[in-house]
Amino acid sequence: MNIALDKFNDKVFQLKYGQSEVFWYEKYNSSKGYKEYNLKEPLLRKYLKSEGFRNYNGAPVHIVGNIAKKVTPADIFKHALKYVESFNEPGLEAMFLKKGETELLKNKAIIISLPECETDPLRDTKTTSYKYYKNGIVEVESGKQFSLLQYEKIKGFVWESAIKERDFKVLSEDLIEKAIFARFVRNITNNEDHFNSVCTAIGYLIHTYKDQRKPIAIIINDENLIDEGKPEGGTGKGLLVKAISQIVEKASYNGKNSDFSNNKFAFQNVEETTAILLIDDAPRNFDFEALFSVLTDNLPVERKHQGVQEISYEKSPKFIITTNYTIKGDSSSFKRRRFDIFLNNFYHAGHTPADDFGEEFFHSWDEKEWQLFDFFMMACLRSFLSLGLTPYEDVGLQLKMLKNETSADFIEIMEEEYSLKNISYTYASIRESLIQNYGEKYYFLDKNYKIVVEWVERFANHKGFSIQKGRIGTGKTFLFT
Repeated sequence: MNIALDKFNDKVFQLKYGQSEVFWYEKYNSSKGYKEYNLKEPLLRKYLKSEGFRNYNGAPVHIVGNIAKKVTPADIFKHALKYVESFNEPGLEAMFLKKGETELLKNKAIIISLPECETDPLRDTKTTSYKYYKNGIVEVESGKQFSLLQYEKIKGFVWESAIKERDFKVLSEDLIEKAIFARFVRNITNNEDHFNSVCTAIGYLIHTYKDQRKPIAIIINDENLIDEGKPEGGTGKGLLVKAISQIVEKASYNGKNSDFSNNKFAFQNVEETTAILLIDDAPRNFDFEALFSVLTDNLPVERKHQGVQEISYEKSPKFIITTNYTIKGDSSSFKRRRFDIFLNNFYHAGHTPADDFGEEFFHSWDEKEWQLFDFFMMACLRSFLSLGLTPYEDVGLQLKMLKNETSADFIEIMEEEYSLKNISYTYASIRESLIQNYGEKYYFLDKNYKIVVEWVERFANHKGFSIQKGRIGTGKTFLFT
């Protein structure tokens, strides 16, 4: 009799739910006079798997149509509950509120046992970059037209947080520089070489592929460097960085308040999806050397009350430093880790981009302006893939940098008295000449003999000289060749 009733109940259950995926069963309790619902844990796990729930690096994610987002056990519980509610059965809902809470929020065994992602996030390669928009993925390659890929057809997945809430439109190539932002970049650069240099730097920063052989930080500064006076801002460094952050995710740090040498929590704002790390407004004598290890190796991320997570070099962000001072360091170790951009002083406190364009960048743009902006940024990316980082060589700018790394007085004395080749000079005579001619502001050299030696080496590098070092009595000498 009970066997027959069970078969009958099974038949009714199948007819009732049809092809619906269910992770419970029901039976009529004759002694109590109502239906009872019970959870089938293996079927709940199967349902969650079919809905796209997976684990990625030990944390739950939800992937639909190759678009992924990180989720919590509470998110998974709510997703399953919404499905249960669609059947409009109060008894079923009551059962799941109790049993689902136990299995998904307390025990979590079902969530932990979900399979790891079968694919990895789609990532840039050395020759190809992908940028994510609402209507598809822009594929950028050297020398090719931009193409739009559909999310459902890619091999891999894309983080939902990386997808911009706007469409990308492939425009005619003659519209590349019609964007307001493109005209802004023209204004902050001196000529075609300077413009191309800044464009390739933009492309480098939005290309998330990292070459282990080229661990480079982009340093953005002003051409109008001042050796002794107060620094000037307002040249457009902030707008340049803000434009880049419209394409890739950014973590920001105040260069004046951040300690990258001793603070173990220094990089706690960095996520795996962070593409650029901005050190904004770095002060005079910023310790660039403190970044050497994280520029060339994995990035340790430690958050309070959590363990250290290492983001591999390939997945770690690229660094941008903005400053109103010269970031000093001209040894080979410094040079191979930096690429300097200098913006001209077309814009300053008395003349801002709003004066030229009459609107606030990014916030007041319409759909057409955003399309022009995105098209220009993809063109910058394509230029980088074709040309790499192209330095802007300017003799006058190099001389300004040298004066800031040493002093204008030192350069003047060297040019007038110490620049002949094959003549032996003493370092002490330079120090004495600076103090004699310019007074107490160079008294510090009496206690820092090595500074003059370093300055002479920088001067020689600027002039293309080699140095032969010697000694006369107790004094050290040098000779340019």
